[in-house]
Amino acid sequence: MPYSAESVSELAESIKGVGLLQNLVVHVLSGDRYGVAAGGRRLAALNMLAERNILPADWPVRVKVIPQELATAASMTENGHRRDMHPAEQIAGFRAMAQEGKTSAQIGDLLGYSPRHVQRMLKLADLAPVILDALAEDRITTEHCQALALENDTARQVLVFEAACQSGWGGKPEVQTIRRMVTESEVAVAGNSKFRFVGADAFSPDELRTDLFSDDESGYVDCVALDAALLEKLQAVAEHIREAEGWEWCAGRMEPVGFCREDAGTYRCLPEPEAVLTEAEEERLNELMARYDALENQCEESDLLEAEIKLMRCMAKVRAWTPEMRAGGGVVVSWRYGNVCVQRGVRLRSEDDVADDADHTEQVQEKASVEEISLPLLTKMSSERTLAVQAALMQQPDKSLTLLAWTLCLNVFGSGAYSKPAQISLECKHYSLTSDAPSGKEGAAFMALMAEKARLAALLPEGWYGT
Repeated sequence: MPYSAESVSELAESIKGVGLLQNLVVHVLSGDRYGVAAGGRRLAALNMLAERNILPADWPVRVKVIPQELATAASMTENGHRRDMHPAEQIAGFRAMAQEGKTSAQIGDLLGYSPRHVQRMLKLADLAPVILDALAEDRITTEHCQALALENDTARQVLVFEAACQSGWGGKPEVQTIRRMVTESEVAVAGNSKFRFVGADAFSPDELRTDLFSDDESGYVDCVALDAALLEKLQAVAEHIREAEGWEWCAGRMEPVGFCREDAGTYRCLPEPEAVLTEAEEERLNELMARYDALENQCEESDLLEAEIKLMRCMAKVRAWTPEMRAGGGVVVSWRYGNVCVQRGVRLRSEDDVADDADHTEQVQEKASVEEISLPLLTKMSSERTLAVQAALMQQPDKSLTLLAWTLCLNVFGSGAYSKPAQISLECKHYSLTSDAPSGKEGAAFMALMAEKARLAALLPEGWYGT
């Protein structure tokens, strides 16, 4: 980066008064010439003194000569010792050393940076020149550059940068705006259940955008590619189950088979048969349940016991489907609420099934109404109901105490892992409930709870919370 005229002038005055206290660091060029690797501002100050006729043009300058291959490293080392070294200088220096054949680890060892920091700055070196110029001029920061580096196409980088500048206040782009523009047709892979199920190996480099600047180096994946990969894996799971269990047909799809709209006219789900355990399985299950209930805390052993219990019950359910049911039925594997959903005993409707619909109209309509409720709406309704139940129980202490004792007895003397009529907790979860409930903090239930809380708080002795 160029030096300011003021800093060069100040250094010139210093050299005029006390002389050149620090050598220039140079490397040999062709034709008996030398290039300055370290000391560019000192050279500029000497030239300023020569132009003012304060120093003669042939004034001897003390230098230290280093090999050509160390020139960039020497310049970076000198600049790196200054805490105010500009990111644009690092980017240019790292790029020059990389072009000389040095690896990120070698650059880091020479200059005292971690290899990961060098890799990140080299990633920024691939940005469009106009963006690097904006960084050097302090019009944007490295955070802006990191967001733009998510896009590999330099032409699109410039388009996104210009669009973000136009939408920003005073022409200054927002980092989140840039990130959103770059990844508008993608989703983040971090915490994404679909991506975790499918795996990174299912995508090509063009479909998976790695964010080198995130803590876990995750990134983004194209939405269409993710759904296509998910559907392909669901189909593979369906094929495996069909083959292993002997179903007539199978299908992988994005949503489970429902009981309304198109699905109601295409599919018919057989009632799930009751699972029957053998005598040996009953004994083993009782033994596992007893061992599980004897454990006081959740641990690795309890997880293993719970997994075996679930496996036994699942195998019993699968075994309950008879060969006759499997002969004309199929298995549908889909994605629901972040998990794989397996529906067995699904039949394709025929014309003869239409006559049976009249006998089940009321049942179908009841199920359809539930199917049509969206997850966000269901969350709101559930939160509202929970607040109402809490307020009602608060007004009936005897019933509250009975419910508490019953739930604790089930956890101690029964199978606490599988029977939970109520969640007993010492944590206050009103924030999430009022956030989801439509009535929020203005609802009658929440206001009743808060009034009782204030009444009870007034009964506590002064200083009860300790020091």
